[in-house]
Amino acid sequence: MKKINWGIVGAGRISTLFVQDMQYVDNGQVLAVAARNLDNAKTFANKFAINKAYGSYDALFQDPEIDIVYIGTPHNFHFEQAKAAILAGKHVLCEKPMTVSSAECEQLTQLAKANNVYLMEAMWTYFLPAIIQAKKWVDEGKIGQLKHVKADFGYPMPYNPEGREYNPDLAGGCLFDMGIYPIAIANYFLGNDIKSMFVSADFAPTGVDNDVSMFAEFATGKANLATSFQCKLNNNAYIIGDKGYIVLPDFWQAKSCSRYELDEEVERFEDQRQSLGFNFEAQAAGQDLLDNKLKPSVVTHQQSYLFQKHIELVRRQF
Repeated sequence: MKKINWGIVGAGRISTLFVQDMQYVDNGQVLAVAARNLDNAKTFANKFAINKAYGSYDALFQDPEIDIVYIGTPHNFHFEQAKAAILAGKHVLCEKPMTVSSAECEQLTQLAKANNVYLMEAMWTYFLPAIIQAKKWVDEGKIGQLKHVKADFGYPMPYNPEGREYNPDLAGGCLFDMGIYPIAIANYFLGNDIKSMFVSADFAPTGVDNDVSMFAEFATGKANLATSFQCKLNNNAYIIGDKGYIVLPDFWQAKSCSRYELDEEVERFEDQRQSLGFNFEAQAAGQDLLDNKLKPSVVTHQQSYLFQKHIELVRRQF
């Protein structure tokens, strides 16, 4: 089987998780990693037996052996790094949120189109087998007419005004950092046609949001969503219809889902995976490239744009 050659942008925590899962991807292999500090890149490369380590991102983008880059840096850097990769002719899988505005998102997608390269936002949740199974149950009418989606994602984050989470210059705030997940799961099941929204938010001393609750009315149902740096939330998703409901524990990294009728669990799915789950999006991106597709078939450019419009709608009510 032909394999897609990956380059990794950033040698931090999220890139570590992604590369750990590449062992479960049969259509791709990691050939290089780049970091702002060459020693960090070399340490990362040695840890994962990666052949090449670069001390600049541009050096990685100029490597003729690399087909696609995975961008795992903080989200305020995504736009410029993805832009540079696209202009160098590389395909891109960029961590979520892919940008921090709808204007940036639109610019990137247009740039990818103009340069005939593949660009996808790494919303890994959309590729998880349990999420796909839950959607199948909904589409089969097993919970009746969809009425509500309830989802939250929050963990207490120690306050550090200079850290990525709380620094406004680094696009800090829980909405960008964690809130993208409940927004994405609501969009996955309810679509993107938002009729109205109510938002309640708290803010850190630096001015960034650190606790956000959202109630949205979609054309197809209602969504009750929350995200927080202040406290550990339930972190489950509930997909509720008039004939039953589905529970997705830790939905953002879901390994299982259960379908209920009233209080009785009537069906359960577990994926039994050994990986963390990043391999599913990497496999899908690789397959798109092997199939000569220049637009993603799951997390589409339009979907990424609508994520940003949803976030902007929330932020306008702060």
